Amino acid sequence: MKKQVQLIVVSGQEAGRIFVISGEGAVIGRSKTADIALNDEALSRQHCRIFFTSEPMVQDLISSNGTLLNGVAVREQPLPLHEGDTLTIGSWVLRVAQITGLAQSQATVTPVTPEKTQLFESADAPIEEKQTDPVSERPELFKAEKPSEKEESSPAAKKKLWLIIALCLVLFCSLAGGLLFMEGTEKPKALAVRQIARTSQLAEFHYERLVVDAQHLFSYTLTYDATTNLLMVDVTDLGEADRSFSKVTELSKDAKATLMKMLWEVDVSKIGEIFPERSPDGISLERRKLTLVRGTEVWQRTAENVTHPIFNGICETLEFFASNELQVWAAQYSVAELEALAEEQLAVAERYWEQRDLGDDKLWAAVTAYKKGLSALETLNPKPETIKPLTAGLTQAEALLAERYEATLFEVDQALNTQRYEVAIQQLQKILRLIPDRDDRRHQQASEKLLTVEQRRGMKGGR
Repeated sequence: MKKQVQLIVVSGQEAGRIFVISGEGAVIGRSKTADIALNDEALSRQHCRIFFTSEPMVQDLISSNGTLLNGVAVREQPLPLHEGDTLTIGSWVLRVAQITGLAQSQATVTPVTPEKTQLFESADAPIEEKQTDPVSERPELFKAEKPSEKEESSPAAKKKLWLIIALCLVLFCSLAGGLLFMEGTEKPKALAVRQIARTSQLAEFHYERLVVDAQHLFSYTLTYDATTNLLMVDVTDLGEADRSFSKVTELSKDAKATLMKMLWEVDVSKIGEIFPERSPDGISLERRKLTLVRGTEVWQRTAENVTHPIFNGICETLEFFASNELQVWAAQYSVAELEALAEEQLAVAERYWEQRDLGDDKLWAAVTAYKKGLSALETLNPKPETIKPLTAGLTQAEALLAERYEATLFEVDQALNTQRYEVAIQQLQKILRLIPDRDDRRHQQASEKLLTVEQRRGMKGGR
């Protein structure tokens, strides 16, 4: 039988507050994405975690200020928890008030006081009213009445309840057809196979990947809010090197359409409950958690130390999308690999810079290589010496590119003023070679003007 741990805050902010942890456990830290988020600058984003083997365990997640169990430092090797034990993290002191058995397939972190606000739902009911599956606590997804404690303990009652749920499910699926999420005032009366409606709009999504072993911690959090149209990534990489960075961008119209289409095509009906597994060494952790929100409808799955092909495919697609939109591809490389890549791009950039007068495209190639080199070093602190020639080189190359662009644009204007359309066309084509990036404003303007000039030449017969 799975265990449940009750922690009570005995010192620090919000003394007397109680948390209940069960199932797959919980990560404690100051990050808003932690299962138990504590407001304390002395805490690391992902500070420690509590999980279950044959007994509850606590493991430090390579935190900056460490985790103490009864005054003894907890290392990467987890230690068992017992009733009466004291955990010290930052300015918080938590006591293990109670350990009980709990037959529950999903983890819950249940605070007693209403101040604790979860990311997608609040938990402000007393403990005794919150010891149910967290999914069934969302009234907007379920209307099945909760059986009495006596009925819950009866196998016959459970079988009857599941039979009712199955019948409701069949009825709902026959009516809902190809929907992915159920919206509107009429809610399903049982655990329905929810599908995203073609007419509905994604309100937000939250994705987290956490990888922990004895020497390394990697945390990747990706969020999107349709209200602000902002996509944000937060990465913490500790172990071989300490790298932490965040990036945010407003999605373009095309990017937003791509994201909506991508998530609309997700068939969540093929993703049932994903039960956690223990890692072979009992220490390592690889967790993926994804939450999709459409209005009041919430869909969430967590995979811990287990691979689900469809679920993992969705998560990896979101990471790839974010990599393109936020340019965070460097997060997947080691420090040594990034430094080597920067040096390689510097050599390429300098070679093209030397050839800048041998072709209209050489200067742009130099600018591109300089930018790639700088992008490789973006997440490294402190920066290696390579950043100085890369920065200086990019500044020099972009200045010359701007100068050549302005000079060529002047030639275009002069040719148009004298109706020398052939010359204007040649100079506009030169701009397109100078700046081949179709997303660059200068390329777009030159391409539009070229079309106009070619039309004029056709009407005038050319000069």
